[in-house]
Amino acid sequence: MEDFELVILCGGGSSSERNISLLSGENVFQHCKNAFRTRKVILERDELPDEVKKCGKNSVIFPLTHGEFGESGELQKMMEDCGLTFIGSDSKTSKLCMDKEKTKQVVSNVGVPVIDGFKFKKNFLKDPSDIISKFGDKLFIKPNAKGSSIDVHPISSSKDFINVINSLDEDTEYLLEKKVFGYDVTVCLLNGKTLEIVNIRPKHEFFSYEDKYTAGMADEICPADIPDDMRRKVSNYAEVAYKACGCRDLARADFVLTDDGDVYFLELNTLPGMTPVSLYPKSCFAAGLSIESLTKILISSALSRRDNAKQFVMQEAEVFV
Repeated sequence: MEDFELVILCGGGSSSERNISLLSGENVFQHCKNAFRTRKVILERDELPDEVKKCGKNSVIFPLTHGEFGESGELQKMMEDCGLTFIGSDSKTSKLCMDKEKTKQVVSNVGVPVIDGFKFKKNFLKDPSDIISKFGDKLFIKPNAKGSSIDVHPISSSKDFINVINSLDEDTEYLLEKKVFGYDVTVCLLNGKTLEIVNIRPKHEFFSYEDKYTAGMADEICPADIPDDMRRKVSNYAEVAYKACGCRDLARADFVLTDDGDVYFLELNTLPGMTPVSLYPKSCFAAGLSIESLTKILISSALSRRDNAKQFVMQEAEVFV
């Protein structure tokens, strides 16, 4: 691998997941700083810092900017416009996967089962009684474009439903989904292929923000203790979803598995958390990959993409010679 500098972006500006971004960036930095030239850049605003815009051709950007702006395609578009080489999905795919409802539509079209539900804004919500009669009173309401289980509301009665609706922000798009009874698994993907699957068994009703980032609040079993046929099925669905959405380098696909053997897609995360307690590093370790080894693979993918693009431009230019 040629001489290069790894630039780790973290912070995510004003994102609601800023703190997780900082923890992810610090964890990767500590694992990589002795392996190759590495520097860390914290985003304080929703913009690409000048020092990153001026990165040379031998720099590879690793954005660990979870949440709004940093993961929604805006930051990726800025890096593309500057001609920067970066790890992760491009701006188009990042924007798509940040929208949970649109992602569900794409993966459903290629045969991946999804949970019944719809996107809405508070002021345009129909009569709650109509919704409960259609979906039942066991529901989840969550922001359509946030991660880390932030502002996710479980509902178990008509009273819960009304209380949650009254608490929602008027300008935010939400996703309402029917509750599927089962257990959560997450499929971590590297270059489109499944690593080890993680079986998540939270101590509470669902895998909340607190459960995700507090040690001991959930049992995270990796490799997942699921039957081989279920392992093959959910792995295949994850890889199909990854390809259908145009992901590249890395991603994490979340599913619900039922006791009857059904599998339901939840969402695709194009920049999975890399904190010491995050699921993606846990899957990597179970597959025999350290953070340093993973990062080397991701850097190689990014550099190969850059070099292939250069070769394509040269070939196109030769046509007109």
